[in-house]
Amino acid sequence: MIAPHDQSEDSTSIGGTFKVQRLSLPLLAAVTPAGHRITIVDETFAPDEVDEDVDLVGITVMTDLAQRAYHLGDRYRRRGVKVVMGGIHPTVLPEESLEHADSVVAGEAEEVWPRLVSDAASGQMQKLYRAGKITDLKHMPHPRRDLYPGAANNGYTPFGSAIETSRGCPYDCEFCSVGRIMGHQYRHRPIRDVIAEIESIDSPHLFFVDDTLALNRAVAKELFTEMIPLRRLWVGQGGVSLAEDLELLRLMRRSGCLGLLIGFESVQKQTQYEMQKIRKLKISFSEAVRRFHGEGIAVLGAFVFGSDHENKDVFDQTYEFSMTHRLDAVQLGILAPYPGTRLYERLLKEGRLFEPKWWLSAYPPGILLFQPRGMTPDEFADGFARLNRKVYSFGAIIRRFFGISPWKRTALGCHVIAGLNLGLRKSYFKRLSFSQPFAGAPLTG
Repeated sequence: MIAPHDQSEDSTSIGGTFKVQRLSLPLLAAVTPAGHRITIVDETFAPDEVDEDVDLVGITVMTDLAQRAYHLGDRYRRRGVKVVMGGIHPTVLPEESLEHADSVVAGEAEEVWPRLVSDAASGQMQKLYRAGKITDLKHMPHPRRDLYPGAANNGYTPFGSAIETSRGCPYDCEFCSVGRIMGHQYRHRPIRDVIAEIESIDSPHLFFVDDTLALNRAVAKELFTEMIPLRRLWVGQGGVSLAEDLELLRLMRRSGCLGLLIGFESVQKQTQYEMQKIRKLKISFSEAVRRFHGEGIAVLGAFVFGSDHENKDVFDQTYEFSMTHRLDAVQLGILAPYPGTRLYERLLKEGRLFEPKWWLSAYPPGILLFQPRGMTPDEFADGFARLNRKVYSFGAIIRRFFGISPWKRTALGCHVIAGLNLGLRKSYFKRLSFSQPFAGAPLTG
């Protein structure tokens, strides 16, 4: 079982900064029928160099890493090894994935994986296995973490053991495919199962991988209350709306929350209004940050640039917001038109994609892949580069660090935030050395 990662010199990602144990492959290992020997390879830690006799290779594929996944699939098939691919990208583009694999799993794999393995063992593996229903999260087995690669952590922050409490997202953001893959129905695991899994994990550091952590506040409060005696330290990702509930924030802090990746997405009002999860907020961004910081919870603010409603002022405005509110770390991304999203379909229809199948080209991360509407590609590239340099200057990092009172930061919290900032600075400055291949294209619309 392989989780690919870009192995080129141009590779740069948050994976090199904050290393987290993936859950998809250990979960599939847990539902694999007895009698099979399993090896898990996560290329975030080390490239796939397992030179051993295998009968079946399973590769989980994200769009950004499709080219690497296809290279691995082709390599194994040349050796006569059967290859199956699953994950977001093969679910959206099964026919393309089948050019590099013998079989594809579309949708959540837990329900169909045991049958696929049995079919492969008997020589009757089908080309397509489509999950007919969403996975029942009740009584899910514990992931086979014992099979996970034991490579030393060479990231900037402590290694985090991933844990999942829920799936599904009720929102329907144009740029996101989570609802299409995981369903729009929010599902949560039984609290007793989550607590039992946490107790089985040796590491004191956890990372909640939920796309919409604590969306069901009553369930979340019960979970965090049960976690308090476990004395674990954790980070996760969630929405600004978490700050609407002060009781929830206090329970998160008491359960060990050090920080959250918060999707602010944009500081410009028109773009915010297009996003349901932000349009329905009952709290301002400013008050939300103040409340997170008041509980000693660090904020990794995530922003995505390229919306049709944005103009070239958005970069300076984002810098001012991040500095005024002393965001502990800042994630800066360019809107990516992923296949399977309404955004991709719209930009393709409007003729604004520079290269429709961009994931098959060897572009480094941080490339503008479509014609913006509110600025020229050159204005976009210049503004984005300027923001990266300003927000991750050493002076800006130090100023932002004091958004939380030093008395409310733990030693580990200081380590995590310092590591994130140093790692992101290195990653973002490296991508500034890459040229924007489509700069100079005309403004459309």
